[in-house]
Amino acid sequence: MMPWLKKTERYFKTLLPVGMAMVLLCLALPEVRANTPDAVPDTTQHTESPSAEKQEPQDPNSPPKASAPDAAPPADPNHPAENGVVANKEDDEDSMFPDAKDMVELFDLFGCIFNDQFISDKGYVDYATLRRKRADLIRATTILEELHPAVLMSLNRQQRIAFWINTYNTCCLKLIVDNYPIQPKWYMILYPSNSIMQIPGATTKVFFKIMGLEYNLKEIRNDLLLDRYRDPRICFALTDAARGGAMLRNEPYLPEKLDEQLDDQVRRFLKSPQGLRIDRKNNILYLSNVFLMNKKVFLESEYAEILRFRSRKPEERAWLNFLVKYLPEDDAQWLDSNNPTIRFIDFDWTLNEQ
Repeated sequence: MMPWLKKTERYFKTLLPVGMAMVLLCLALPEVRANTPDAVPDTTQHTESPSAEKQEPQDPNSPPKASAPDAAPPADPNHPAENGVVANKEDDEDSMFPDAKDMVELFDLFGCIFNDQFISDKGYVDYATLRRKRADLIRATTILEELHPAVLMSLNRQQRIAFWINTYNTCCLKLIVDNYPIQPKWYMILYPSNSIMQIPGATTKVFFKIMGLEYNLKEIRNDLLLDRYRDPRICFALTDAARGGAMLRNEPYLPEKLDEQLDDQVRRFLKSPQGLRIDRKNNILYLSNVFLMNKKVFLESEYAEILRFRSRKPEERAWLNFLVKYLPEDDAQWLDSNNPTIRFIDFDWTLNEQ
């Protein structure tokens, strides 16, 4: 045999078994893969129940489609229906009021904080006692931090105002209690030694967590109350923790009697020496600096649009129109007929403590 033919025969005998083995492996591979765990089809995500129907994408501008009749729970014939629709109360509370019980507890705690145990009829606070018995104060701030925003969104105007006034005053009390007794700073010589102004960044740099967000006192006061609701009466409900500012009530603000409480706050403040004084002899009206500090609120209120006192500056017209509503009738008539000069009482920043 020729040498090259012998060499070819040797290669053929060597490669033939290898080729046959590869052919057999290719034929057996699908069977092997079908029996391995990784090749088991995932029926948990893609298997549809026999009764399932394919749903077409819904137009976002069209009303939601009604559920299939057999998918709806049977209606309770004894349950009152409104407009033919029976609502599931538990589902509604879960979706719209996930922390409704916390809101109820919060207002109960407001009642435990703002009462005559800690606050006098003149609005002075027993901070020493409040500091020793601050469990309710701490619990209230904890609930404020964990409160779900959906709860606040569900409230009406009166409820929201009452909530934010109580919240602001609670945070202010917490600020004082956390720093009580207040240590004076040598560089704050223009303020009393026990003033809230001795606390560094009291209104702008100390933050309180409410519904997961951080707010300082200035933001709660202006952004969430005064700028939003434009009711000047609120200025006389928010404490400055100072004798010259608004007086605290020894009761919380409640939605059902909010207007009555705010009107009473204004009248109480105007009767006080730090609120208003009239010098009939010299034709001078002395007003609290609360009016000047909140000038923007008065200018954006309904009192700035009243044409009475039209000869005065816009802010003075707003102040005077506000005052004649809350002053005794003889004082209101005197303002209307005498065109007094307005001067401001020096603000007393002494801490409003008993």
